[in-house]
Amino acid sequence: MITVRIKPISPDQLSAEQQQLDEQIRRMLGGLRTPFTTIDENGALVGPFPVMLHFPELARPLLDWSTAVTTVSVLPVRVREVAILTTGARYGAGYELYSHSRIARAAGLSGTVVAALVAGQRPAELTPEEAVAHDVAARLYTGGPMPGALYRAAVRSFGESGTAELVFLIAQYAGISLVLNAYDVPAPPDAE
Repeated sequence: MITVRIKPISPDQLSAEQQQLDEQIRRMLGGLRTPFTTIDENGALVGPFPVMLHFPELARPLLDWSTAVTTVSVLPVRVREVAILTTGARYGAGYELYSHSRIARAAGLSGTVVAALVAGQRPAELTPEEAVAHDVAARLYTGGPMPGALYRAAVRSFGESGTAELVFLIAQYAGISLVLNAYDVPAPPDAE
């Protein structure tokens, strides 16, 4: 039985501060063309968003970080999704794996590759750049400094700016995974 620690808040129950944040989240999601469920049958945001709405003062910086990392993106979407799924698999964050599996498939990663990433594996079918993104994410979540050879491979693949984006993206999704896990946020009913 799934126990939801923080329930979604229907739009008519939001405080003024929550309503402002809800509108910001919906604007952000509206520009993303999300192939996954973000709103329940009552019109309330789901996923990490109910937690954010309950703690708007803590959520705003996280959303600003997310916007900064996506607005200046130089990484191809498939590379980003490999890094996000590798990170999500490490933490077993159900909603993150659900949502980003769908984004990854929409971006052209095969179901086999996505399934392997979700299972915490390194698929052989990754492009060289995708493999570097996977390896950076996998190395960073084990702790300790990134080896020089891997750092140089990232800079060769993505440049200094792209490498920075990759590192900040991995850090951001590690944080989101921790929030999802702390509040035991489930994937919605339409998850495979």
